[in-house]
Formats: sequence, structure tokens, C-alpha cells
Amino acid sequence: MRHPKYLFRTLLVLLMVLASTQHSYSQWVKFKKKELIFLASEEKINVVFTYKGVEFNGDNLSETTFLNHIASKITKHQDTSEAVKWTHRYRQHKVKHWPEAFVSSLNKTVAPYKHAPTFVLDEKNARYTLEVKVRWMYFGYDIKVLAQPAKLTTELIFYRTDTSQIVSKLEIEKTKGLSTKEDFPKLSLKSMENCFERAAENLGLSLKKVLK
Repeated sequence: MRHPKYLFRTLLVLLMVLASTQHSYSQWVKFKKKELIFLASEEKINVVFTYKGVEFNGDNLSETTFLNHIASKITKHQDTSEAVKWTHRYRQHKVKHWPEAFVSSLNKTVAPYKHAPTFVLDEKNARYTLEVKVRWMYFGYDIKVLAQPAKLTTELIFYRTDTSQIVSKLEIEKTKGLSTKEDFPKLSLKSMENCFERAAENLGLSLKKVLK
């Protein structure tokens, strides 16, 4: 049997590794406190997602070019019906699953703060809106011995809902997600969903200084 001191040291090392791994995925979102102090007095914040001009991969492909490229690869290695299914799933994630994952993660992160508002998708009655403008996506890959995490860049714009007057602009660049396996050559939509969750968590952690 291992000595209790040895087991304690082993457990301590494991906890330190887990903590450092979590920290490596965290990104501090920079903003001026005075620009977002209004959040502490709001009950709800409207959230909308936009993808206009979004680019993909290292060569910054347009969405149309990217989807055609992936559909072509899926058709070549599987068949056309699978390509159509994947494209349909992509569009579902784009308009529903990714926004919901972002908002859920953000609300979960800010919930412990004393003055946290609730972030709600398409809440047009809220006085302020958070626009999540998706700028760039990279889906990563996981091929047994080699893996690359998905990455996401977003611009976050807070503005008055009634006048569209911009209050603050923030950016979260290349948020890293998980490397989730998918049948080649399909790309993992779940990996990208994790990027949105982590981007929201990073924003929520950063908002502590105005919501605590």
C-alpha cells in the first residue's frame, strides 16, 4: 500500500495540473469599467447573434466557400445525402444551439454575482442589447495521435436597444474549445459549441468587476 504522504502529494499534483489546464483556457476580456457599469442596474439584457462576414480557417474562407468545400469532401468520402445532413445540422447550430449554449454559459457564470442581470435571447423589451458578432471560426480536428482544438473569434457589442447607440465594444480572440471526434471528413459542431460556451464563460468572469 502506498504511504499516505505519497498519495497526498500525487493528489496535490493532479489538482495543480487540472487548475493550470483550466487557467490555460481562460481569457481575460478587456473593457472599461465605466462603459459596462450599467449592467449592474439592469434586470435583463437582450442577446442577438450575427454572422455577417464570418470567415473560416487559416485562409479566411467565406461561409459559402467553406460550406461548399466541406460538402464536397463529405460527398467524396461518404455521399451527397450525408453532406446535406451535415450542412443542415450546421445551420441549426448556427441559429439555435450555439446562441443557446453561449447564453446558458454566460448566465451560469454571472449567477453568483450580486448585481447580475439575466441574458436572454431575442428579449426586445430589454433596455440594452448584447450583439455577439461572430468573426472567425476554425473547427479543429482529432485524428487519433494528432488533435487541434476548435477556435472562435467574436466581437461583442453592447448598445441601447431602442436607439442602437453603441455603449461598448469588446473582442474575444481565438477562444479554444475541445477536440471532439466526428466521422471524417465531417467537422465537429460540438467542438465549436464548446468554444461559444468558453467565450461566454470568459466574458462572465471578466464582468465580475462590474457585477460583484
